This record gives sequence, C-alpha cells and structure tokens, in this order.
Amino acid sequence: MADDKRERLLSAAKDVFLRYGYKRVSMNDIAEAAGISRPSLYLVFKSKEDVFRGVYRRWVEETVDEIERGASAFPTLEEKLRFAFDLWAVRAFEAARRSTEAEELMSCTLEFAKDEVKASDEAFGRCLAALIASARKGRRTKEALPPERTARILAGSVRGFKQTATDAAELRRMVADLLTLVLD
Repeated sequence: MADDKRERLLSAAKDVFLRYGYKRVSMNDIAEAAGISRPSLYLVFKSKEDVFRGVYRRWVEETVDEIERGASAFPTLEEKLRFAFDLWAVRAFEAARRSTEAEELMSCTLEFAKDEVKASDEAFGRCLAALIASARKGRRTKEALPPERTARILAGSVRGFKQTATDAAELRRMVADLLTLVLD
C-alpha cells in the first residue's frame, strides 16, 4: 500500500512539475494534485527536493527500461544506440526546447540533485555498455575498448552535445557522427 501511495504521489508531482516548473510548485500543490493532505505528503517525502529527486529517479528507471525493451527491435548496434540516445537525450532536449518549465526542471537537477544526476548517468552508461557487450558477444573485435569505457565516452559526449546543439535534428546528427567515429 505504501508503494502505491508513493507512486501516486510521484505521478501527481511529475504532472505538477511539468506544468509549472520547479520553483513555482509548493508541497501543497503536490498534495492537492495527489488528493491528499500536506501532512500526509510529509509522511512520505521530507521536502519538495525529495519529491523532485523521486520523480527524477522514476523518469530514469522508466527511460532505461524503455531502452532495454525497445532496443531488441533494432538489428544493428548503431541502430540500438541511436534508439537509446533518442529516448535518453533527444526526447529530453526537445521537451526543454518546447517548455520553459522543462528547461527549468533540467537545470534544477544540477543544483540539488547531483547524486541523482550522477546515478542516472551511471544507469544510462550500464544500459549502453550492456547493448555494446551484447552486440560484441561472440565476435572478435580488434583492440576495442571495453563496453563500459565506450559507453562512458558516448554518454559523456552526448551530455556536451545537448549544451551546444541548436535543435533536435542537429543533436541527432551529432550523435550519428559520434557513433560513426566510435563504431568504425
């Protein structure tokens, strides 16, 4: 029952954060959206920052699960990785470009959720490494970097690309170029 309540709270909080951003949302707003009292909300989460971290953690888990489920539909490693980056980076990039609230939410994660951001980078890196290792399984590759190091280079590069790309099409081109460099 406690997990159901937590999930309901996180779902309501996500909707409220996406609609109004982080700074304009109060614990009372989240409680109202979830249909509970503010004291009940505080029994589950100590602060708005904790709620936000929970929403962010949940987004990471859902996105990694979606990548893991969907990647098998693609025949080549390059296609699997493009799919992964589309879900992980391009989708968030597009959301930030469409909404000032989404952009604010992304900047908030860097202020007080540094541990969550680091954990999310690690989760995405493990996901990429698993895709790379699976594609290399049974194949002899000439002096290839280990999957974990390749994944770290890919994920770190794309984080920088999101800062410099002017639109989603450019971000996708940058990812494609990176994959060409790393996979050839």
